[in-house]
Amino acid sequence: MRKAEVLAGLTLGVATFAVYMIGSNRSFGYDAAASFANFIATPSIWDAFAVRSVIPTIPVAQVATNDHVLISLASHVIYSLTGSRSEVVYRALPALAAGGTVGLSTGALTRRFGLLAGVCAGLYIATDPLFVDNGREMRGYSLAALGSVAGTVILAGKWTRWRLAGYALVMGLAISAQLFAGVVVLCHIAWIATRRSRPQLFQLAPAWTGALLIGVAANATIQLTELTQHGLPAPLFYPTFPRDLVLFLVGAPVLVPVGLWLSSVGLGLWTQRREPWIWASMAVLAAVVLVLWLGLQPAFLYPRFFVFLVPACAFLMAAAIARWWVLGPVVALGAAAALVTLAPGYTQDPLALPQAAAAVERVHASGGRACVIHSDEQILSAYTTDFAVVTRPDQLAGCDAVVVVSWGVDLGLRDQAAQELPRLTTLQAYYPAVVLER
Repeated sequence: MRKAEVLAGLTLGVATFAVYMIGSNRSFGYDAAASFANFIATPSIWDAFAVRSVIPTIPVAQVATNDHVLISLASHVIYSLTGSRSEVVYRALPALAAGGTVGLSTGALTRRFGLLAGVCAGLYIATDPLFVDNGREMRGYSLAALGSVAGTVILAGKWTRWRLAGYALVMGLAISAQLFAGVVVLCHIAWIATRRSRPQLFQLAPAWTGALLIGVAANATIQLTELTQHGLPAPLFYPTFPRDLVLFLVGAPVLVPVGLWLSSVGLGLWTQRREPWIWASMAVLAAVVLVLWLGLQPAFLYPRFFVFLVPACAFLMAAAIARWWVLGPVVALGAAAALVTLAPGYTQDPLALPQAAAAVERVHASGGRACVIHSDEQILSAYTTDFAVVTRPDQLAGCDAVVVVSWGVDLGLRDQAAQELPRLTTLQAYYPAVVLER
């Protein structure tokens, strides 16, 4: 069976990486572009830890929480060594981590539940829209997912001093990749606690402490900046977050996979209902969600923060398929439906940043003055800096062109620019940009 595990995991993992790299030359998305400009394509590698403001008009407190330290650090090393600004180069590591997550999960689930269950569960991970969208971008989500799966596999095996040191490192790096991976450590603690073995808790305590220390150290500057400089916006209640979290984990916004996958996860939970660690882990997750949703109410709270739960759902699907083999084709059908729905926009530019940069360079080369409205500079700077930043209506008089690339600008100032510079050119992307000229 070991040969089947390795072959299944390797095949699905490599295929996932290859497919995720299709269209990897599309423009950076909003968060990836902001990360590239503020934390990666900068003079100092310490900028990967969000230690200062790189763009004069963007306070570091405004963008610090956008920093996924591990991917920023690795990408900064690449930038420092090569000077490359190629989207393909910087998307390779997240796509590789996504493939690793699929491969490792498939192998582990094949070992536990059989080949059909493991492969179908791996297909779910690889095609789940939440995982696809975040595994193909220069963000830390897929690295956090890979670390979470690897840490869980280590914890489920035989404990030795070196394996526990590896666990601490892997989970620490996962938290460095995306802070919410710390929830996985809490779930691991709850899992072991259900065994009611004090010696085991003491044996694992140094590994858990080490993982949390690595993760906290990597994110320390970010959190300190937010606390001391009040960079976070005012709290905002997200009334449907628990529902949205569940639905996005099982295929939303694509309807067919939601129906097929949610039922499979539910049946898998039924097969594992006598496992105390399942309920302990779910209690931890419920507590975290409730504290965020009803207590802290952060203005930015998205289902993608919990992308590490996608492999956990795959576990439940595999358990269900092992009990009722007919669910294998059901899960595979959900994967096919997700692929068909994702395909049309798979290679589309999320933002028209390369085209906008070309427009700025054209205006600059002709001796004109290109401008952007404040806030857009933090993402357009990933492609060019040959522009002025406009923060007030009276500054528009000095602009020969105004380029608007996102929804994050002052809408009143944008409308004023459209009146003063009425000649409009649209730059096509999923979210189009516009060039306003006189």
